Amino acid sequence: MINTFINSFKVSFVERANTFIYFLKRIPLLGKKIPDNIYKRTHAKIVIGVIREILGALGGFLGKVAYLGIMIILPAYLMTKDIAKMQPIFLHMLFFLSFVTAPLIKTIIFEKTNKSAFNMITLMRADAREYYLGEIIYRNIKDFIYFVLPVIIIGLIIGFSPLKAVVLVVELIAFILIGEWVQLFIYDKIEVVLAQKWLFMSVVIICGLALAYALPLLGLTIDFNPILFNIFVVITVLGLGVVAFTYLWRYSKYTPIAKTLLTKDNLFNKEAFKTDMNFGNVKLDEKKMSKEDLNTKKYNKKQGYEYLNSLFFLRFRRIMVGPIKGRVIFIGIVFLIGMFLVFFMPSKKGNMVMEIKKSIPMLVFIMYSMSTGERICKAMFYNCDASLLRYGYYREANVILANFTSRLKRVVILNLIPALTLCLAIACIILASGYSSELIYMMPLFLCVICLACFFSIHHLFMYYVLQPYTAQLTVKSPLFKFVNMVVYMASYICLRIKTPPYYFTAGVIITTIVYMLVALILTYRVAPRTFKLK
Repeated sequence: MINTFINSFKVSFVERANTFIYFLKRIPLLGKKIPDNIYKRTHAKIVIGVIREILGALGGFLGKVAYLGIMIILPAYLMTKDIAKMQPIFLHMLFFLSFVTAPLIKTIIFEKTNKSAFNMITLMRADAREYYLGEIIYRNIKDFIYFVLPVIIIGLIIGFSPLKAVVLVVELIAFILIGEWVQLFIYDKIEVVLAQKWLFMSVVIICGLALAYALPLLGLTIDFNPILFNIFVVITVLGLGVVAFTYLWRYSKYTPIAKTLLTKDNLFNKEAFKTDMNFGNVKLDEKKMSKEDLNTKKYNKKQGYEYLNSLFFLRFRRIMVGPIKGRVIFIGIVFLIGMFLVFFMPSKKGNMVMEIKKSIPMLVFIMYSMSTGERICKAMFYNCDASLLRYGYYREANVILANFTSRLKRVVILNLIPALTLCLAIACIILASGYSSELIYMMPLFLCVICLACFFSIHHLFMYYVLQPYTAQLTVKSPLFKFVNMVVYMASYICLRIKTPPYYFTAGVIITTIVYMLVALILTYRVAPRTFKLK
């Protein structure tokens, strides 16, 4: 088993190193200095592979931190507003999300689209039992390492000792092993893979989320502190974990499972599924098109790429406008809830207005979530650019800049619709609350909303032209694109914690938007002719 694991790790190491080299070669300026022969077995490649492993370990740790922070700590804090009272809710959410839901929906053995398992077992003829057991041990050790430090830190903040944190993580690993055991046992008896049954998965996820979040909201938090840290419960859980691992160790039918699941069709279906996920929501249903969608007479006076983009946004306006309508409807529902509180719970009016005044930092994350720029870029690539990029004239600097500016105007206008709707809703709630004098102090908030709508419109279109992450096979293959989007997401999330006067924050947003627009125009003109191409 050790030899199988070592060989599997070597293959994965090389694959991850190659991917990281590909990522580095796509970085402007730096990429040109990296020779193609570095893909060969060289000392430089080994160094790059080690760096990639270190970054991967750091990413795994940060992933657990993000999971605990976003899924558990943030909701618990919003419910209590008091760190000293967070421990029961933290343990409640952690139990139902990580101890119950995760082990039932995650599996190593029945992951039929596992490319590493396909390479090792199907192509390299590794022993299926040895591979799966090695992966189970390795992944659970990694999970323990990634989880233990964040849980220790959280425990010190909310009131339980490092020893209890370690016990908690050990119990979590035991539950994961039990979940793997349950799924394998059911498959062995009735040949049903629970993780592939969408109805079962849906029920587990919905019930898990409901138990984790709905019960605390209803004041029905279960205090797992005396349960999870009870010595008899700990011994029982660890005992079941040992029994589960013993069953996994002694199981002898891994090879038939691998032959059934690890097939080319499953891998190809995975790629097709990814394509549907990436571009399924921007495909045009021609049966639903109306005559108005094909009426181009009103654009007869336009010329060049302004005419082309006018026709494009006309023909595909359902794809563009649909998400905008959804956001406007959502804002309308929130507005009605706010008006209900104003008229039927007047004691809440003052608090609601104060919360609105303090919500400017939160608007960054809200406007990031509301932006439709990325969806529009996908629609442009799938329905237009994927074909036109095959021609050299379409990649010339003047053409790219003309297209970029023409499209930017339309994307900004589309994103301004929900932004202005949000501003109008806030203004109406303030007027209805009897705080009309506060409207003048809300001007920074309104300006911030409008500028953020412009900023995220520019950002998505700029990333599309400068990085062009989509391939001719309709996949997303740009690590830098994913990294930049992750950074923007994290920056938007961090803004939730910023506490600064609204005038300063709004000034920062306006300056950032103007500077970003100028930089985007310049870099698009200079860089996009080399990067905006079909891959």
